Amino acid sequence: MIPEIGHFLLILATATSLLTGLFLLLWGRSAELYLNHFVRPLSYLCASLALGSTVILVYSFLTDDFSVAYVANHSNSHLAWYYKVAALWGGHEGSMLFWALGLALVTAVVAARPHHPHRFASRTASILALLSFGFLLFILLTSNPFDRLLPAVPIEGRDLNPMLQDIGLILHPPMVFGGYVALAVLFAGAVTALGRGHIKGAELAWLRRWNLLAWFMLTLGNLFGSWWAYNELGWGGWWFWDPVENASFIPWLLSTALLHTLHLARTQNALVLTSLVLSLGGFIVSLIGTFLVRSGIIQSVHAFASDPQRGSGVLILLLATALPALTLLAWQAPAMARGQALNGQSRHWLVMVGALLLVVAALSVLLGTCYPFIYAALNLGSISVGAPYFNTVFIPMVLLAALLLGWVITPPSTPTGFRVALLLLCGGGATALTLYASSERPDWMWMGLMSASWLVLTLLLCGYHHWQQSRFNLFLAPWLAHLGVAVFVLGATVLTHYEEAVMVRMGPGNGRTLAGYTAVYEQTLSVQQRNYQASEALIRLDNSSKQALTYIRPQRRTYLDDRSEVSIAGVYHSPLSDLYISMGPSINDNQFLVRISHKPWVRLLWLGGLLTAFGGLLAWRRSRITHYQEYNG
Repeated sequence: MIPEIGHFLLILATATSLLTGLFLLLWGRSAELYLNHFVRPLSYLCASLALGSTVILVYSFLTDDFSVAYVANHSNSHLAWYYKVAALWGGHEGSMLFWALGLALVTAVVAARPHHPHRFASRTASILALLSFGFLLFILLTSNPFDRLLPAVPIEGRDLNPMLQDIGLILHPPMVFGGYVALAVLFAGAVTALGRGHIKGAELAWLRRWNLLAWFMLTLGNLFGSWWAYNELGWGGWWFWDPVENASFIPWLLSTALLHTLHLARTQNALVLTSLVLSLGGFIVSLIGTFLVRSGIIQSVHAFASDPQRGSGVLILLLATALPALTLLAWQAPAMARGQALNGQSRHWLVMVGALLLVVAALSVLLGTCYPFIYAALNLGSISVGAPYFNTVFIPMVLLAALLLGWVITPPSTPTGFRVALLLLCGGGATALTLYASSERPDWMWMGLMSASWLVLTLLLCGYHHWQQSRFNLFLAPWLAHLGVAVFVLGATVLTHYEEAVMVRMGPGNGRTLAGYTAVYEQTLSVQQRNYQASEALIRLDNSSKQALTYIRPQRRTYLDDRSEVSIAGVYHSPLSDLYISMGPSINDNQFLVRISHKPWVRLLWLGGLLTAFGGLLAWRRSRITHYQEYNG
């Protein structure tokens, strides 16, 4: 009976969101002012209904109600309670419900301030309510998470996908979905501005605040996803240019570009229409990514919620969202007020070029992701687009963006000759290091080292200048964010070109030396848990002086439900680098195939990502006071 209540609440939430969205039909009429007072309570009601439905689904997981098909397919009685909660977004139906819940909640947040000049907030809330209606209707028609398995109720569930039984499932998807939800707010705000034909400074500040939130959550979401793949997949890789990775990376690139165009729109009255276009594009590409990875068109080892039978529903949702918005853009764009033109010799012009580079990078990644199925749809055969394409296209753009950024942030009083000398110094140092170290792609290595060194030096120069002017606290947020990017680029460059790895047969008594470490396989242990059994290698790690450092315990797990095998790596962490050991399949009773990898400076990836995200969080917090002052001004 309880699942039926959740289903009923979902139906009520769908009807409520439709009613709230229909207020848009009275846009500009005398009745709108009166009906605006109902937007807030209806939004609260819809959010409460969606939250109640979601809580009931979580309750079904926690109580092992296997009469609910979604619970039976993604859980079992042996699963830890925190994974049962996280299983909510571990499959197609639940993840769509989680996304719809986020939309309902932000609709209530936006509607909580309906007295914005020109009723901007209430109209935006109505558009968000229509988006919520689309998601909720899609769930009811194609992806109902409360479908029952009556009367044939299974005794036990099928268990959560073994690769998802990791803390990454708890951290990564909620952050990505949170970023998508914030992008939906930007989309609704842009549609409201386009429908009205103009946008004011207070509303640009409002867009900037939501974009900072979206950018912060997408930054953490991509970082946690990278860290999850590094630890869980057993390959030791941190980025594969996989379609699922690209699905969240493309919106991040557009959100980053939007941060810079909104800065120009608010401070220089430039690129206002461009900012609105990017506000529309961020949410649209998130829907495109959702369609690609859930429709089954593109296969991915990272996909955790693929459902080819419902891909057409996601496509309809995408078209119903994108086509009206793009039609409105085409209709209103010619009449929108143009901002001021930027001087071709100004720093602001360079910021615009940098934002354009980010947009081109996003479109390049999107093209590479979509090209295989476009190629197949034209009956041209099959083709695979992998890391070589993305690196060839993306790395030079990183270099160009870094050069522009370093030039812009250098203090205005810095002589041009000094900047050029600093640039030549970085180029010479990158050349020397590239020539000293052998690499399969010295051009990529040079670009990475050049980008990182130039950014670090110019950021230090910029920080020192603001410190002397006693203004460093005002620039701390962007300074940290850009420093994080420089640290990340440095870590990625060193890791990619200096990583050492061997694949060896190992058993008790065998050892192998790599990068000054010696791994000695001492014994194989048997591990039995509620839902899996594992062979665990006890490997002693010695340093170059033959002194024991620690023991590493990689595992080869076999899950009892579907007999799937998963490698769980053992990692030794030094201050900057990792020694990564993973077990492959058994060769005989005494030996396993073991991969040993030394990953220099890999921890700079996580440090750089956290610095970047923290800078975004500081900027979001700082914008709060400014936002409310402008909002109520």
